This record gives sequence, C-alpha cells and structure tokens, in this order.
Amino acid sequence: MPTITAPPSIGLRNILLATDLEPSAQAALFCALDLARRYGAVLYTVNVMPHLPFVEATQPDPEQIRLAEKQKLAALAEPFNDIKHKELIEQGEVSEVISRLVEEHDIDTVVIGTGGRKGLEKLLLGSVAEEVFRTAPCPVLTVGPHVTHWEIQGKLRHILFATDFGPESVHALPYALSLAESNRARLTLVHVAPEPGAPLPEPGPGALPVLDPSDVVASCEKQLRALIPEGMALSHEPEYLVQFGPTAETILRIGFRDVDLIVLGVKRQGMLTKHLGAGVAYKIACEALCPVLSVGTRYHG
Repeated sequence: MPTITAPPSIGLRNILLATDLEPSAQAALFCALDLARRYGAVLYTVNVMPHLPFVEATQPDPEQIRLAEKQKLAALAEPFNDIKHKELIEQGEVSEVISRLVEEHDIDTVVIGTGGRKGLEKLLLGSVAEEVFRTAPCPVLTVGPHVTHWEIQGKLRHILFATDFGPESVHALPYALSLAESNRARLTLVHVAPEPGAPLPEPGPGALPVLDPSDVVASCEKQLRALIPEGMALSHEPEYLVQFGPTAETILRIGFRDVDLIVLGVKRQGMLTKHLGAGVAYKIACEALCPVLSVGTRYHG
C-alpha cells in the first residue's frame, strides 16, 4: 500500500447534479444542495436526454419534448435562490455527457440522482455504470433509493472508508480523511476478509501457511492503522474494523448503523470496483442508507 500524505482540505467549487427529474430523485437534490451551500459552490443541474430521432408529424416534436424537460428543470431550480446555479439540457450517452461537462465546467463532484430502484439500475448497470465510475475525472456521489442518512445543513458525523489495501483505495482515502477532518466527523476504516473456513486453492510448493483468523485480524488492523498519515490529528480517534464475510453485505451492515457517507475507491480498468469484488459497488449503491462516494483513478485532488 503506497504511503498516504496528509491531504489538503477538499474544496468544492462546482457540483454537477445529474437527474431524471422524477420526484423520487429528491434525495439526490437535497444532497447536492446541501453540499453547494456548505462549500459555497456553483450547482449545475443536468438532464441527459437520449438522441431524438427524426419523427413524423403525428409523433411528438423533439423540440417540444426538450422544451418540456427544460421547464421541469427550471421548476426544480426554484429553491436554489440562495446559491449560484445553472440548468443544462443535454443529449447523448449519459457517461459521455457527464465526462464532457466535468471538463467544461471544472466540476469537482458529480451527484447522481435517479428515479428510484428502476432508475438506479438503468444508470448503474452495464456500460453506463462502467463509464461513469471508471472515466469520470472527479468523485461521483451516488444517492440510492434507500438513502435516509444525510445531515442536511449540518456536518457529516460518521464516514466509512472501505479498502482491500489495493492501489485503487489510495485515490479515495485522501477524500475520506479530508472530509472527516473538515467536518470533525468520526472515521471508520474497514477491511473485509474472506470468511474463515472458506475453500482455498491447494497450496503449492513454498506456499505460506494459512493464518489463524485472529492473526488475520491483527495483521489487517495494523495495515488499517498505517493508512492514517503520521502527524495527522483528527477530531476523533479513527475506528479500525476487520470483518469476515461477503464484501458488499458486510459493508452495508456496518453502514446501517449511523454512517452518513461511504467512501470507496474504484479502478478504471476491468469490471466496476473489481478490487472490492464483482458487483460490490452496485450492491452498496442500491442498498445503502447513506450516499456512496466513488473515487476513481483519474481523480488527482
């Protein structure tokens, strides 16, 4: 695991909220508004429409559809009087549009709003998921359909950082540390190990002996402690957890307590969050009671 230096304070100047304008996406709106107010950021809201084909006279006019969507977005922005904001209507592939807007408007964080579970699945499954998480040049905050934990107009109280000690976690850890520091929040670092007694491949010549579960816990806890940069003083002593079991389910179980934000590192190549196990980020985003911040390898702080 590479050495982590004490991070600078994370500043959010520009936030992009991607929304489908459905009422069930209000949780994402509240999170984006809260972040914009906390950091004095400009809030961009975007609705990404698919490319509209040429239609016959008997079919709806694409321009009328676009105008209707623009009116909905303007109505959504009515409560934004106390912050700087801009509404955008775009067409194309969601991931491509988001990546372009991030570059054009120097976006620091993307907040993804969806229309409940169906909308979340459309956004987070398949190629769209891989493109958004793996290519977005900034952190992505996903607000799933079950989100209930978020301190509106207050400080984050408890942040959960999950790691497998792989290099991808490096890109997320400074964000977790900075947010914990600036919010005076509790920080829990967790590593999920395979369950004791799980089937293991036949050891080859010279293979190391299988460690006792207590040895695994001690070794992993030592690695977790080593993640905190020397000389960094947080308001609360970090909590270090080593758990056994399925990765997503274990992280969710811990997150169900009183966690306000889950922070994950995601890798650019291969399957989405492959370093945490197949489908882990998707499961966590679907079931978490708090927003999930995914930080990819293209984010450099």
